[in-house]
Amino acid sequence: METKSLSELREKYKSCTRCSELLNSRIQVVFGEGNSNAKVLFLGEAPGLSEAKQGVPFCGASGKVLTELLSSVGLSREDVFITNTLLCRPENNRNPEKVEVENCRERLDKVIEVMQPAVIVTIGNFATERILGKKGITSLRGKVFPTFIAGREVKVVPVIHPANYLYNGRNPEIFAQMKRDFEMIADVIDAKKKQKSLGEF
Repeated sequence: METKSLSELREKYKSCTRCSELLNSRIQVVFGEGNSNAKVLFLGEAPGLSEAKQGVPFCGASGKVLTELLSSVGLSREDVFITNTLLCRPENNRNPEKVEVENCRERLDKVIEVMQPAVIVTIGNFATERILGKKGITSLRGKVFPTFIAGREVKVVPVIHPANYLYNGRNPEIFAQMKRDFEMIADVIDAKKKQKSLGEF
């Protein structure tokens, strides 16, 4: 299989036409943002309206929460790469359809193949089901799932979507739980770094 760079994949998929309904309503494809050499991949659900307008994942209210959570453990958006299960925003922010997730499967597989991440953080139900084939984010969150993807072991860590915190009126208990999950993510990253030289990670 030909391995392209992330910039080549970005160029290839910016004109994707696989999902007719998403194609009719999309503003633009939101490929991803961050460090293309990162070994930590954050995977969300789909772009929202702010993301679709700006072409940047997690740049709205949920993105501010994500940035704060990263900062709480000494990470920034420049330390990781962030993308979504879907490249295009479903109209009215509806849930992704199964066929849409499947249509975007090849693109995400290629992103993972190029990046070869050591850690994948799945944000919310749809990303978690896409990577682990498991449902129920509330029971899966904050746990580490060693998973083989394309013959390589990846540590997968599901977390609650920041939108859940916002929908619940910025409940401080939910935020405290999310911070604990991010502390665990930082521990997983540190453990991976100790297995390899920092240059390789």
